[in-house]
Amino acid sequence: MMFCVNDYVVYGNEGVCKVEDIGKPSISGLDKQKEYYTLVPFYRKGKIYTPTDSTILMRKVITKENAEALISRITEISPTLDVPRDSKLAMEFYKSLVKTHECEKLISIIKHVFEKQKTLVAEKKNVPAVDLRYMKIAEDMLYGELGFALNIKPTDVRGYIIRSCEMEG
Repeated sequence: MMFCVNDYVVYGNEGVCKVEDIGKPSISGLDKQKEYYTLVPFYRKGKIYTPTDSTILMRKVITKENAEALISRITEISPTLDVPRDSKLAMEFYKSLVKTHECEKLISIIKHVFEKQKTLVAEKKNVPAVDLRYMKIAEDMLYGELGFALNIKPTDVRGYIIRSCEMEG
């Protein structure tokens, strides 16, 4: 899919970016024959140059309407994930879900680890570091995109979701 200048996209692990330019930038180290997107991250300074034919996932940011519809369905999204017990396999499992950048999968990760945390704390056990790490990654990705779509700070998204779910419940 081709994007246009001024489109807002989710790009790889960077999150929300604005397409500032499309073309052949005269920057050393870049293939002079290839077209590149010049991306400006929304939540930090800098620029990213990525080939228009890159294999890194890039998609349009969800709309405000889709963000609100997703939030209204959060209670229906299952926290049940078949996460392997082995930490290396668990990491690969989480990584494969995160790589999709699908909001529902990010929500499943967050809900799964949250439920696991409640259970383990009650048993006076620690949550594995890999679970906590990928919950944080999922939250950062989800809250960044939803914050952009809803025009609120990513740090305010969790509270927004909780308030929205309470109003429906």
